[in-house]
Amino acid sequence: MNIQSAFASGMQGLQSASDGITQSTLAINRQTRPQTGAVAESLANTEPPGAATLPSLEASLVDLVVQQRLAQANVRSIETASSMLGSLIDTKA
Repeated sequence: MNIQSAFASGMQGLQSASDGITQSTLAINRQTRPQTGAVAESLANTEPPGAATLPSLEASLVDLVVQQRLAQANVRSIETASSMLGSLIDTKA
């Protein structure tokens, strides 16, 4: 069993979940903040009315919760790997 790979996997998963949380919060912000000025004009010129280019608010909120759960699961895997390594060091000492 490779303890380092458990740490690396947990850290990689945590980073991925963090990126997902950032993307979900940006999507929620875009959908809830009124667009004014040049931003509103550029969106109006590039997207037909009712275009489904952005996920719905509900989908963004669900994705945010999913990413949060993924982050929590990866933190638990890091904690478990740390605990296992601590146990191995204690038994060898």
